[in-house]
Amino acid sequence: MSKNTKLQGLLCTKNELTSLDLRKNTALEELYCSENKLTSLDVSKNTALSEVACTLGKLTAPALNALFKTLHDNYVKNGKKTIYIQENPGRFECNRSIAEAKGWTVH
Repeated sequence: MSKNTKLQGLLCTKNELTSLDLRKNTALEELYCSENKLTSLDVSKNTALSEVACTLGKLTAPALNALFKTLHDNYVKNGKKTIYIQENPGRFECNRSIAEAKGWTVH
């Protein structure tokens, strides 16, 4: 992934991923990483993101809270920022207000 610095969208679903390094993918606007084995995700360098889908995964409440903390609070071109977390073990106990305070809608 590190060589694809201009990548704007990434679809990596239904796989055995246990880690994903997106630090050099700063142009990334859409990230779909559902149905995998990720237990954490850091998108702090992805300041153009407007949509993140991490559903059907292994993210606990602390992992989701950590992910929410890495979300940017920048304005995006369509004005909408959405993160999907359905079917993760921590979806009910996580603190959605962390993401919402940065302008993200959590589903």
